[in-house]
Amino acid sequence: MSPVAHDSASNPLSRKLQKILSLKLDQDPDLLLALKGLSSIVTTNNLRTRRNLRGEFERRGVELSEELCETFRNVNCLIETLSNEIDDMSNTCDSMSEKLTSSRKEMSGLLEKTSQIKRESEYVEMKREVIGAFIERYHITPQQSAILRDSQNINDTFFEVMRRVKTIHQDCKMLLQTHQTTGLQIMENMNTEQEAAYQTLYKWTQNECLHMSSEAPEANKTRKQAMLMLQDRAPLYDACIQELCKIRRAALLRMFINALTKGGPGGSPKPIELSSHDPVRYSGDMIAWLHQAIASERDFLMSLISDKDKVTKTLAFISEGVCRTLKIRVEQIVNNTEDCFVLLKICNITQFYISTVSPFVGLKAPLIALLSDLKMHCTQQFNRYITLTLTRLADRSEQPTHDLIPTASVQEALQLIKVVLNTHDISVVSNLNPNEAMSKLLEVLMEPTVNLCITTSQQLSSIDGSVYRINTFSCIANLISIYEHTDTAIASLQNKIEDEMASLIFQQTEHIAKTVQLPPLEAVTRDRLTITATLIDKALCNTETLSLHQRRCLATLKLRNRVWEGACEEFIKSYTAVYQSPLNHNLLTKTPRQVEELLK
Repeated sequence: MSPVAHDSASNPLSRKLQKILSLKLDQDPDLLLALKGLSSIVTTNNLRTRRNLRGEFERRGVELSEELCETFRNVNCLIETLSNEIDDMSNTCDSMSEKLTSSRKEMSGLLEKTSQIKRESEYVEMKREVIGAFIERYHITPQQSAILRDSQNINDTFFEVMRRVKTIHQDCKMLLQTHQTTGLQIMENMNTEQEAAYQTLYKWTQNECLHMSSEAPEANKTRKQAMLMLQDRAPLYDACIQELCKIRRAALLRMFINALTKGGPGGSPKPIELSSHDPVRYSGDMIAWLHQAIASERDFLMSLISDKDKVTKTLAFISEGVCRTLKIRVEQIVNNTEDCFVLLKICNITQFYISTVSPFVGLKAPLIALLSDLKMHCTQQFNRYITLTLTRLADRSEQPTHDLIPTASVQEALQLIKVVLNTHDISVVSNLNPNEAMSKLLEVLMEPTVNLCITTSQQLSSIDGSVYRINTFSCIANLISIYEHTDTAIASLQNKIEDEMASLIFQQTEHIAKTVQLPPLEAVTRDRLTITATLIDKALCNTETLSLHQRRCLATLKLRNRVWEGACEEFIKSYTAVYQSPLNHNLLTKTPRQVEELLK
């Protein structure tokens, strides 16, 4: 180590200088702040200033100390002033506390009384709310009571108040369980209000009924609600319906007469009586108009009356008003008509509208009874005309010709049946029981026609009569078979044909036996068997000689074959019995089997 370095390390001054020189003055904030403060004190840097620097610092320190003391002196004065004021305030608070304590003692009674009054006030307020709620639930206002008695202003407000009265009356039933006297009194008041309301509503509805006489009355909301409300008072409700029935009955009759004589608005549609020259159209248009009018009436009444049974009874009464007018005109048509086809069409028209209108007015309605009577009258006139026509044909019936086909009078009767059935088939008939309708019609037509066939065959022989009746009955059966619901009549004719066929088969069997001289079993002799054997051999060579010539007159090949086959079967039975007789010792050369094959 060099001497210089050693001296530097051992010299404190040197160390301090080293330390000062090693300082980084620009990075020491305290030093920078001190230098900045010093720059404000030392304005000039000279020798004098440097020598007096300590004294300047001391003087500056003294000045700052004096300023600090002055400042604390002022603060002390303020603190003393604040202390005095706090003492005064404390004294004042103590005084106020003493006064409050005294006042509390004096006001304790008043506060207790005030609390009691407050509790009583709360109780009274609760009672007021309860009473208000009770009144609101179980009473109505005078204004509402006046509304229920004003028949000039029936509106939604009226019905709302009326429903409220009804609700109060219902609620009183629960009130009676706990407060019977109050409940009874309220119910009595509500009964009074209800009766007044119903009377008001009844008078208004009666007056409204007078305005329902137009062709298309309006069922507005108010009228609907009125009728609905009146249902709770059956006498008033029924009285209103009766009044409505009278008004609508007169209106329907007036509209019907106008439709007959004046027609619709502006002449369209035309008056119904313009078609009086056409009986079917005339009667059909009248009844059709009534059907349409009744349907409109029903729609109107259904909008006012909720009970369907009452609507039906009401319609029955309303429609009764036109019965007399309709009856006079239809009966006049029926009595002046001699055309059975027109009568049948009118009969079918009435039957159709009976089934169509009866769901609206009921089966016991006067209109339905009238239509039924008119239908019966038409039926009687039709039956009378058919019977008279067929009777006239029977009176001038002629002898059947040799071909045994239906005579001209029978052909005319068959043509009449055909036209009648065609008319019946294309007419509007009841869908309730078409079999019954057709059976009744065929009963009217068949019996006189069958009697006519029997009458025209009375002058014929037994065989000719059977063939003639079979042909005639077959023609009738073939004629009606193309129509529906004629199975019963066809079956009856088939039974008659079968009876006649049995008779004809018997006659054919007798003819075969007579031709070959087949003796009865009890009259068999060898001589007769020899003759029979000869005749059978001869006849079997030409079987046409064994057939009745009338058999060829049967209408169909099927019938002719049936007669021949049936007769052959019966003859073979008789022949077999004779062939097996003890007296037959090979006299009959042909066996029953051979005879049967040759006959076929």
